[in-house]
Amino acid sequence: MIIQDNNKNIRYNDVHKNDIDFLKNYYALNGKFPLFKHVLIETRTDCNNRCPFCPQSHYNKEVGIMSWDCYTAIISQLCDIDFNGRVALMLSNEPLLEERLIKMISYAKSASQRFFLDITTNGKLLTTKLLDDLFKAGLDNININDYRSDRDKNDILSPNIEDVYSHYGDNPKVTIKKRRTDEVLPNYAGIIKQEFDSSVYGFCNYPFRKMTIAYTGDILLCCDDFSYKTNFGNIMHDKLIDCWNNAQLNHIRKALLDNQRIGICANCNDIQDYKVF
Repeated sequence: MIIQDNNKNIRYNDVHKNDIDFLKNYYALNGKFPLFKHVLIETRTDCNNRCPFCPQSHYNKEVGIMSWDCYTAIISQLCDIDFNGRVALMLSNEPLLEERLIKMISYAKSASQRFFLDITTNGKLLTTKLLDDLFKAGLDNININDYRSDRDKNDILSPNIEDVYSHYGDNPKVTIKKRRTDEVLPNYAGIIKQEFDSSVYGFCNYPFRKMTIAYTGDILLCCDDFSYKTNFGNIMHDKLIDCWNNAQLNHIRKALLDNQRIGICANCNDIQDYKVF
């Protein structure tokens, strides 16, 4: 059970007041919301860990692989709109399970040097040689979460991550975090059963800054939609920009701007305590 501090929510909404005002004014002037800053691409599903705080342990998702045509269509459309933000080649999966990862990184980087390519991994499959190859292909950043169940007894890095650290410890493109397997994280729009007071939660910036693409090419509400309950178009027959400006998606956004969570947002207790816009 998560116990929330109601005062934290007050502080949270105060932090985002400028974001909310900016977004409302932007929409009033332009008839649409600003372009996304991040793109998350689920090139495949599944993970080689089953951490209790992750939806992988709470929802049986079948293994799915994004087609190459779908992937190249995404990259092509991002180039068409001159996107220059972050492109994460992962969603709620382990990206190092993707056998085409180096090819995908190389393809995206050759298509546009303006993409900032990154991944977040549990590092179980990572070696120094693999990281060399990932950076050579064009990866810009990697976040390594070294999950261990013995953090209280041995606050050390796993052996393969220790080797990576010995070669990349001073490189700003590599972030290594010592993580615990007993952490409690948000509930992924209700996938992970947690008790919480929904009235505490209002605005969320995810649908305003993240373009989330499932392995099928479907456009999802955000990275918390682990079970694909939302769909605002498909990259194979819809323009990315049209999906982003989808009327149903804007309906959810406008509710969030009024501190109301509707649809799958009503079951979600995810928040972020920093300004974005």
